[in-house]
Amino acid sequence: MRRALMILAAASLAGCGGASSDPGITAYLQVANAQYVAGPLEPDPNAVGPMLEAVNLQTTKVLPGQENLSFSGSVDDGSSALIGLADDVGHWIVPASAADPLNAGAYQFQTKLSFSPALPLGTRDLIIRGVDAQGAIGPSQKYTMTIGSTAPAGQLVISLVWDTESDMDLHVLAPNPGDPTTPIEIYDKNPVGLPPHVAGTPPLTGDDLKNAVAAAGKLDFDSNGNCVIDGRRQENVVFTMPPPSGMYSVLVDAFSLCGQVDAQWQVTATDAYGDALDSAQWEATDADTRGNHGAGAGRLAFTFSIP
Repeated sequence: MRRALMILAAASLAGCGGASSDPGITAYLQVANAQYVAGPLEPDPNAVGPMLEAVNLQTTKVLPGQENLSFSGSVDDGSSALIGLADDVGHWIVPASAADPLNAGAYQFQTKLSFSPALPLGTRDLIIRGVDAQGAIGPSQKYTMTIGSTAPAGQLVISLVWDTESDMDLHVLAPNPGDPTTPIEIYDKNPVGLPPHVAGTPPLTGDDLKNAVAAAGKLDFDSNGNCVIDGRRQENVVFTMPPPSGMYSVLVDAFSLCGQVDAQWQVTATDAYGDALDSAQWEATDADTRGNHGAGAGRLAFTFSIP
């Protein structure tokens, strides 16, 4: 009976057919051991219904792609809790089935929250509402989540993140001040974007070489390279000094899925103030792993210009 009332209440709230077999993979928020409901969870702090008790959220500061954030609480005379991010494509029904020993008549829920790698940076409200055994939906509580960046600081940072233990490679074609017709490609086989040596000229040495390396864009890490899994799932090309003027092209090469079904990735370019210059996302499948994986490989995510 509790389960039936829980689903009916969620259906009424969502206004789009309620709980279904949709796994909710397009939602920014994923909730463990929960039922997905299409449509955002609407806040209503003044609703008459079951109150939430002893809500415990591990932290309100998260990163895109972060997994298994503990979240628990209890609902007065509760059958379930409704949980969702504001303006997300859907929300979740979490059963509240265990009696709360510290709150008479309340029932506990406990789950884990995971966040999509594509979750935009900034702030977004996490909304929770209780559903009681009669199907009434209680007032909302909200927690303002701060979604931060894992990218390092720099004058220009191009950051790639993805969501499965696969091998994605970031390629950045940067302007070559010495030859505007031939960009410099920065990727795992050429992690420091130094201009190629020009035949007939002396190679850079000493302070000249040190200054050139300092000014060049650099790839910080080849994550999950050759399917040696490190769990990082992030690569950054960083310019710590003002980047050269001109056109930049950003590509993502699905080197290998390493046995995974797919990999959802997001790549973003930010300036010295942390403002996004451009961003793109894609779901890499087996088809994306075929072909060349050397220079120039990968799917074009976007281009941008530095004046």
